[in-house]
Amino acid sequence: MKKAFKILIILAGALLIANAALMTTIANLNIGLLPVVALGAMLLCYGTFFEKLKAKKAVHIFVALVLSVVTVFGSFLAVYGNIDNASYTEKTVIVLGCGIRGERVSVGLAKRLNKAYEYHQKNPDAVIIVSGGQGPQEDIPEALAMKRYLTEKGVPEEKIIMENKSTSTITNFKYSHEIMKEMGLPDDSVAFVTNAYHVYRGASYAKKEGLTVKHLGTDIIWYTIPMNYLREMLAVVKMWVLD
Repeated sequence: MKKAFKILIILAGALLIANAALMTTIANLNIGLLPVVALGAMLLCYGTFFEKLKAKKAVHIFVALVLSVVTVFGSFLAVYGNIDNASYTEKTVIVLGCGIRGERVSVGLAKRLNKAYEYHQKNPDAVIIVSGGQGPQEDIPEALAMKRYLTEKGVPEEKIIMENKSTSTITNFKYSHEIMKEMGLPDDSVAFVTNAYHVYRGASYAKKEGLTVKHLGTDIIWYTIPMNYLREMLAVVKMWVLD
């Protein structure tokens, strides 16, 4: 039993590190890979030296605590983000940007945009604000790539407003709110679209910005789960402590 547990822990650690290596080849480099590598390294070391740690009760408690927090925290973010509450009568839809590669939207961003397109089909009168500036390894602002994607799917260009200055979730809502004020759009008739793991933090920042929002979450590719969820957990803790 102990041998099987040891092998399982080592395998989990190796898979996490392999996942981080894979993500460096298919996504923009970002700090979100660090917690994946850290957790993987911790599990590898724990499994490898498990026999020598039998008397180290504090180490076992620490590892168990880390795994418990990751499991519970990640489950909370996933459940929260998968409960959509948009009424499809909102005046404004804000689509939160994420990394693009060159000028192409990433798979994760495409999922957000596809959800926004589905929303548009049900409520074509809503104004769509695509929100995202230009970051490292990006040749154009995310908002421009997002607008191109939606217009290619058939969304009228006049229904899409670009917010191309933001570099974070909090500024996504700050600058989008400024556009809404300029257009005379109400603060209490807003839905936003993002990936499920990101919905909780998005809703929290929107509330701080003075917006009453509904939300639509979308899934992600399975192999991006470790990076996205571990990074998001750290971002939520930062929001609780500093923002």
